[in-house]
Amino acid sequence: MLKKKYRLTKNRHFQYIYRKGSKVNSKNLYLVYLATKFKPAKFGIVVSNKIGKAVKRNKIKRRIRAILDGLIPSINQNYNYVIVAKPQIIDLGFNEIECEVKNLFKKCDMQNEKSVKNNKPA
Repeated sequence: MLKKKYRLTKNRHFQYIYRKGSKVNSKNLYLVYLATKFKPAKFGIVVSNKIGKAVKRNKIKRRIRAILDGLIPSINQNYNYVIVAKPQIIDLGFNEIECEVKNLFKKCDMQNEKSVKNNKPA
């Protein structure tokens, strides 16, 4: 479960990130991120009514939260993130969603692992 200190809760915060942030797409998800001076990083998850009824939407949100919970140490803490699910995500399993989320963070260079590898002495 994603701790409360890592969650975006206010609608105005989501709207601000949508307006000012940068977007990275994948087939089933997209990520909007925006730099912030406050730490730790905060995450929002959006699953629209197009995906299905509440049971299906909550299942997708639970899976994404579980994935983020494991990724938090390796994600850049100077940004806030909103992950938006597209309707095709309902057909994916947990491992496929996990792979997509990791790829989104790699696309926007927000994982610390890449910077750690580049800074290792030869």
